[in-house]
Amino acid sequence: MNPADQIYYYSHAPHAEVLNMPIDQSAFDTVIQLTERLGISVAVVIAAFWYIMFLTKQSAKEREGWQARDEMNDERIMKLVESSSDALLHVKVALEQNTLAMKEFIRYRAD
Repeated sequence: MNPADQIYYYSHAPHAEVLNMPIDQSAFDTVIQLTERLGISVAVVIAAFWYIMFLTKQSAKEREGWQARDEMNDERIMKLVESSSDALLHVKVALEQNTLAMKEFIRYRAD
């Protein structure tokens, strides 16, 4: 359900407990003091750096997950290739045997 619809129909936010989390006042004051002392441009650069680091860590976790999934799929593909090559080998042997039988039959009919 759309969060806006949920608020409209149920008259509460979907994750209200997250929105009402208590914020450590000393950490908040420290951030405000650093922003006032260093300036907004430095605060934005620090926030951008933190965001880039956050995205880098998230993408590393995502890549690890995809690599694990790819390894699992590679194993499945190898098993499939092995089983299909075995099946094709059996078909080849059966075709060769049928060919020999047909040649013998043709020689028998020709006599």
